[in-house]
Amino acid sequence: MIAWKQPLSGYEWLIHQIWYLEVEEGEVIDPKPHLIPNPRAHLLITPPEQRYQYESGEGRLSGFGSHLLTASEHLLLLEDTPPIKRIGITFRPEGLHILNSGLSASLNQCGWFDWLTPLFDVAFQESLWRDTSKQGLSLAIKRHLDGLNLEPCTSKPYRMTQTVLAAMDQQLVDIHRPLLDVEELAQLCLCSRRTLERSFKQIVGLSIKQYQQMSRLEQMILALYQRNSEVDWTAFSQQFGFSDQSHLIRTLKQQLKTTPNQYLKSRDLTIDVYGDFE
Repeated sequence: MIAWKQPLSGYEWLIHQIWYLEVEEGEVIDPKPHLIPNPRAHLLITPPEQRYQYESGEGRLSGFGSHLLTASEHLLLLEDTPPIKRIGITFRPEGLHILNSGLSASLNQCGWFDWLTPLFDVAFQESLWRDTSKQGLSLAIKRHLDGLNLEPCTSKPYRMTQTVLAAMDQQLVDIHRPLLDVEELAQLCLCSRRTLERSFKQIVGLSIKQYQQMSRLEQMILALYQRNSEVDWTAFSQQFGFSDQSHLIRTLKQQLKTTPNQYLKSRDLTIDVYGDFE
């Protein structure tokens, strides 16, 4: 398996990271990974004959070739069969609004949409396969984005959303603090709660509460992923703002269909589309 991920210098305001995955025929993917509920959209560039399939428990998202997987509130099982070649561009939560300000209802969608073609046409996709090294892909993607002349949006809803995202992301650094509620975030933006909620949903496609839940879940899974020793579940629950261990377990079972101990045995939950590579 060849796998790496990294930020894209100069486009941190649009792109969370770019990544590459290659799995040769005959390699075994076991257990099959699950993508946790995720507030970011992923553009996946693949050979046209390569199949993709995501099982949500409520339906199947499948097809062939390159596709966009938008923010998802479901746990997705990745049903992949080697050989696999995949180039990924993971956007920031507000990234799709920059690419297409008229986009609406972007949650839980997967496919190749008409508005993507003028931005990422076949010629661009084919050019990426000439050099799939970190440097080669970074240069090719950056050169292409430079040609699109993309810039951060200047609308009031976008600026408010960025303020709120920055505040919530900063709060994740200090996970001992309780989550900011919508009223506090609205005061930060000098606007009403209703205005903020409407603006955030317009730009991100998620409610503020949905985004907070996904972000906290992501931090918890990352923390568990990095643990090699036995976990003190009482301390872990308090660390992430749960009233007790039972509350933590109920939340994980509801959102991930598994308990913390079951996850530690399988470690099949991922934050990126294909796991945390390091």
